[in-house]
Amino acid sequence: MTSNDNSVRIISGKYKSRNIKFPSRPQIRPTGNRIRESLFNWLQVEISNSRCLDLFAGSGALGIEALSRGAAAATFIESDREAAFYLKKNLLSLDATNGSVIVADAINFLKCSKDIDPFNIVFLDPPFKGSLLADCVDLLESNYMISDHGNIYIETETEFSQEILPMSWQLKHKRQAGRVSYYLYKKLDKKV
Repeated sequence: MTSNDNSVRIISGKYKSRNIKFPSRPQIRPTGNRIRESLFNWLQVEISNSRCLDLFAGSGALGIEALSRGAAAATFIESDREAAFYLKKNLLSLDATNGSVIVADAINFLKCSKDIDPFNIVFLDPPFKGSLLADCVDLLESNYMISDHGNIYIETETEFSQEILPMSWQLKHKRQAGRVSYYLYKKLDKKV
């Protein structure tokens, strides 16, 4: 294990003010407090009893914040074994038995997850340098992994082309904080 641990504080809910630790890695950049506060204000009516998917979990700040605020379950997907170890350790220290960590590449996880119950909330925060967003969107949609009226949070370094998103995803909120753009979409019912 690395001796350079980083930490992030949970903002609200059951685990309010608790710190979660994660390894010092350039690719792990937890969503900032201000952005998390905005996101969970947007989701406050939807979070209770929801099933959440935290792709590219990293520190796990989004999924753990969701559990803290009343989500029924959160699945964390993280390819870095050490980061996944920290995630498991954080969930254990919080006694968050409704959180599960899967050590896997996000794209491979999505490709292999065809027959699971759809998630109510998906946190999609891929590495900024790369082109994983479009692939993730395609797989989430083609494998029916988001429930009707489900929410999809997207965080990117810059604005992205909305054309990569399905017509059934309706933009609910959009903001920018420094160089980070973040969005919340709602998946419309197929009949709409």
